[in-house]
Amino acid sequence: MRKIYAVGETIYDIIFKNGKPIDAKPGGALLNTSVSLGRLGLDISLIGDVADDAVGEIIAHFLTENNVATDSMYRYTDAKSRLALAFLDNDNNAKYSFYKIRKTGSAKLSFPTPKKDDLILFGSFYGMKSEIREDLVAFLKQARAVGAIIIYDPNFRAAHKDVLPEVIEMIKENMELSHIIKGSDEDFLHIFGKDNAPGTYKKIKEITNAALIYTANRHGVWLNTGSYEEHYNALAIEPVSTIGAGDTFMAGIAYSIIKNNLFFDDADKISRQFWDKMITTSIEFSGHVCMVYDNYVTQKFADKVKL
Repeated sequence: MRKIYAVGETIYDIIFKNGKPIDAKPGGALLNTSVSLGRLGLDISLIGDVADDAVGEIIAHFLTENNVATDSMYRYTDAKSRLALAFLDNDNNAKYSFYKIRKTGSAKLSFPTPKKDDLILFGSFYGMKSEIREDLVAFLKQARAVGAIIIYDPNFRAAHKDVLPEVIEMIKENMELSHIIKGSDEDFLHIFGKDNAPGTYKKIKEITNAALIYTANRHGVWLNTGSYEEHYNALAIEPVSTIGAGDTFMAGIAYSIIKNNLFFDDADKISRQFWDKMITTSIEFSGHVCMVYDNYVTQKFADKVKL
């Protein structure tokens, strides 16, 4: 059975609206993706770390409860959990304040042995942490060598702009190792200084032949595979919260690949029909999450999709 491995941080999100906390839940980009996939019944493992405190226990229990394997999660005993305060504006878009984990040791992540046609999902700033970088790159290279499919979301936000000179080569290496690069207009504006999909793809083509999926909120999604490019309209909705929308889009990509039994060595070999189905599914997933105070698809939605 094909497996999905997601590499990413765990965070506890506290959500504010009009200056008051309105909800709190486990978060982190790849955790959000993993929970959606777990609820959809796929074989998903999260590779990361979690603190051995009360919040860490909530996160660990939540993952298990939602069918996300935690065999590769490292449990810190000398740390506090990461927190993120998410402040929703008038359009229900979130701005974040992060409170990072504090520890004296280094991460000791346990990377599994990937197999051909497994899926590897990774990204965010966690993909550039110095303490796991060497092991992560070795894992990605091994995955690529055996024929696994690698999907990268840089998730590079305004708060990271000052460190771009320090991490740009790692971002480029991440792109080189990937078959599909999925990111938002905000990500690529901060990384490449480009505010459109064609300009972004031109920069990516200087690095890799990976396909680009470029998301731009209400302006829709652009796809460029090298053979063709396409634009897809966003759903006409009034969002309750955009937290987790991009992460759930990522889940839509993975779900489409597994459920449609897609195997490929080069994204350029995928049919236009399949790409259309993948992108529209991902738009549907992310649109659903925008209509609830959740970072992942609801179980009711997942059950409907499975049927």
